[in-house]
Amino acid sequence: MNPAAILLILGAVTLDILANVLLKRSDGFRHRRPGLAAIALILLAFTLLGVAVQHMPVAVAYAAWGGLGIVLTALISVFYLKQSLDLAALAGIALIVAGVVVMNTLSNTVSH
Repeated sequence: MNPAAILLILGAVTLDILANVLLKRSDGFRHRRPGLAAIALILLAFTLLGVAVQHMPVAVAYAAWGGLGIVLTALISVFYLKQSLDLAALAGIALIVAGVVVMNTLSNTVSH
């Protein structure tokens, strides 16, 4: 897989996670600055994702972006935002991780 595309996906994931934390901090957009910053970061994340899909299949890029974003946002919500996840949430996250791993290791869609 193209190393530049992987870096673009990782950048998009990072921006997406930061945007999610800022959305929480915006308190439903009652605090405008974090809300506006979240919107800006999402736009930048989509820009990076858009460039990445020029170098890899859309399904793979989106699965990696979405999967990593969900897992890392969940971890940040637990350790930084002090929220909790129940067993069903943890099982769902594990299934997402398994899906991304299967796609990236077994699928012929991804160039190995």
